[in-house]
Amino acid sequence: MIGRTMIRWTGAVAVAAALVSPHAVGAGSPVHELQIVTDNFMFEPSTIEVTEGEQVRLVVRSRDRTHGFSIPKLKIDARVPKSGEAVTVEFTAPPAGRYQIACSEFCGRGHGQMKAELVSVGAGR
Repeated sequence: MIGRTMIRWTGAVAVAAALVSPHAVGAGSPVHELQIVTDNFMFEPSTIEVTEGEQVRLVVRSRDRTHGFSIPKLKIDARVPKSGEAVTVEFTAPPAGRYQIACSEFCGRGHGQMKAELVSVGAGR
């Protein structure tokens, strides 16, 4: 799809591209896709649950201003434009655990409280 930005987690570095292929994450593998909205210093939903090892695609949009979408432990950091244009973040879900999500682009007085959490659960659960 043209007009979207993709950040693809490759294990060591997040790589940005202007064109998103529907086969960007593991061709033939099912992809767990979730829509994330940034608005008024929060992420909706504020908790994202995935299963370790699965392919994940997060489609992030802003309703109000420019924000960042960062999962520091996974070295993922994407800029989410105020235009509402979708930013797609794709990765393989990490080992079971909790991973903090934060806004990485200063967005105003509530910026420091703009947090969410990625919860990765074991595949056997």
